[in-house]
Amino acid sequence: MTMRAVPVRRFSRGFTLIELMVGLVVGLVCTLAITQIMLTSEGQKRTTTSGSDAQVNGVLAIDTLRNSIQEAGYGFSSFAPIVGCSLVAKYNNADVPGFPANLVPVLITDGLNGAPDSIRVLSSSKNTFSVPVAVVDPGYNPGDATLNQGFPVLSSSGVTKGDLMVAATNTASNCEVFQVTADPTASRVDRADDPAHWNAVGRPALLYTALQNSAVINLGSFNDVTYGIGPAGTLQMNRLTLGNNSAPGYSGNTDIYSNIVNLQAYYGKAATIDGVAITMAPIDTWDTVLPANNTKWLQVLAIKIALVARSDQYEKTEVTTADPLWDVGPNSPINEAVTCPNGASKCVVLKIPRTGNSREWMHYRYRVFDTVIPLRNMIYNR
Repeated sequence: MTMRAVPVRRFSRGFTLIELMVGLVVGLVCTLAITQIMLTSEGQKRTTTSGSDAQVNGVLAIDTLRNSIQEAGYGFSSFAPIVGCSLVAKYNNADVPGFPANLVPVLITDGLNGAPDSIRVLSSSKNTFSVPVAVVDPGYNPGDATLNQGFPVLSSSGVTKGDLMVAATNTASNCEVFQVTADPTASRVDRADDPAHWNAVGRPALLYTALQNSAVINLGSFNDVTYGIGPAGTLQMNRLTLGNNSAPGYSGNTDIYSNIVNLQAYYGKAATIDGVAITMAPIDTWDTVLPANNTKWLQVLAIKIALVARSDQYEKTEVTTADPLWDVGPNSPINEAVTCPNGASKCVVLKIPRTGNSREWMHYRYRVFDTVIPLRNMIYNR
C-alpha cells in the first residue's frame, strides 16, 4: 500500500504592531507634507487673487473719479465771472438741505490728521450741450409783472421744460436758481410763478439785463456728486436726486467700490492771471486751501488725487509694517510731503484708518493709485 505525503501547511506571517505603527507614521508624515504644500499653494493663490482684486478695484475707482472730475464745471465755467458765486436756491420757499453753497467745479473737503478727503463735483447734466445764454433787453425784472415771468434770451438752444437754470451777472452778485416751466421759444425761457416748487413769487430776486451782461446757465437736472470713503473702507457716492414734482434730496452714501481705504486730493493752482483769464502757466501750487473768491477759483486748473486699495486677504503674519507712501516727485510743493526713504524724491504718508491701538490693518496688503486730472472746462473755456 502506497502512502501519500501529507503537505505541510505554512502559516502566513502578518504585520506586527510595530510595522503597522511605522506605516501609519509614514503615511501621516506624507499627508502632512502634502497638506502643507497645498495650504502654501492655496495661500499664495489667495494672496495673488486678492491682490488682483485690489488692482481692479483701485483702477475702477480712480477711473470713476477721473471721468466725473473731467466734467467738473461743464455748463457754467465758461462764464468766468460767476465761478465761485453764492448759489441761492429755494424749493417750496425753503432752502434745499445739502444744496451747494457756491457754484464751483470741484470742492475738496480735507480730512483731519490724514483722514480721507471727500470730493464734490458740480456740472450740468445736459448730454447735448450747455453754454451760458445771454439775456437780452428788456431783461428780467422781479418787480415788473410783464418782465418777471421769463427771460428774453439770445437763443434758447438746448433748453427744455423742467431744466434747472441759474440766472447770473458778471458781477459779484448771487447766482439764483429757477426752473423752466414751459418749452421755450427761440428767444424766451419761461419761469411761471410756482411757490410749491423752484419758482417762488419774486424769485429770482435780482434784476438781469443786457447792460449787466447777464446770462442764464442750463444745469439740466444738475450733476452734484460727492465721493468719499465709508467707515467700512469703501468708496462711496452721494448724488443729488430730482424727481418729478417731488422735493429734491440726496441719495445718501452708497458703496460703489469695496476695499478703498483712503482718498487724498489737492487743488492744482496756477499763479499767473491776466484779468479774468489765466495764462497756460504750469501748476505752481498743490494744496487743499479752499479758494476764497472768483479770482482764486479761476486759478484752479487741475486736481491731484491718490487712492489706497486694500487686498481682501487677511494674512496670518503682519505683512504691512508702515502706512503706504505716495511718491509726489522730487520738486513737489505739497506741504505734507516728506523725503522718501530713497532720498531722491518726496512722499506723502497715506494713513491707513485703524481703531485705537489695533494692529489688524497690518495683516493686509495695500496699493496706491494716483493721477492728475486737468479741469478741462476750466482750461478750454478761457
